[in-house]
Amino acid sequence: MTQYFYVDESGDAGLEGQASSSSHFVITMVQLPDRVPLYPLTNLRNMLNLSHTFEFKYHKTTAAQKDRFFREVLAIPFRVRAVVLEKMRIGSDLRALSPQQLTMELIIRLTLRASELEIANEILIVDGASPEFCRFLRVQFTEVCRHYDRIRPFKKIIGANSRREDGLQVADMFAGAIRLHALGISSEHFQHIARQVVDLWIVP
Repeated sequence: MTQYFYVDESGDAGLEGQASSSSHFVITMVQLPDRVPLYPLTNLRNMLNLSHTFEFKYHKTTAAQKDRFFREVLAIPFRVRAVVLEKMRIGSDLRALSPQQLTMELIIRLTLRASELEIANEILIVDGASPEFCRFLRVQFTEVCRHYDRIRPFKKIIGANSRREDGLQVADMFAGAIRLHALGISSEHFQHIARQVVDLWIVP
């Protein structure tokens, strides 16, 4: 059965020291069984008297909204994979990449840390990704998988708008929680989802 992998990020992929650059960059990949509106989020919007089009984003939601979200989201069957990049410590191989190239490289490496039994011929949905980004990412996946004689992890890679994708909103909320956990600021929300985090890769 096809699985859907939703990707979003927290922080930015720019090099440390650039204007507005964050010290850590997080990419989160959330695995869901379907590409449908998620009832627990629909129900949560109703309970909080929010618009049915309200978008859950970690840096925009209130503390009370975050607390309710991380309790209600456990009703959804999900798995999480994430990479945390600490920019000050990265090697020259990653430092030489552009922000877009770095994002692609981390998505590929994070995916291939899983076995073919876990990810094979699935669908990857990347928040805000352009058709060009998806095409380049698809080509790179093909080249890497050919090199390692591995089944392609994704039969389809698409970009989507998080306002219309509950799965991407979940990925955004998780990415924000994981980044705060990695920074040592707060692990409260991360602890709610920790059991469903099957891979938390710290780079380097």
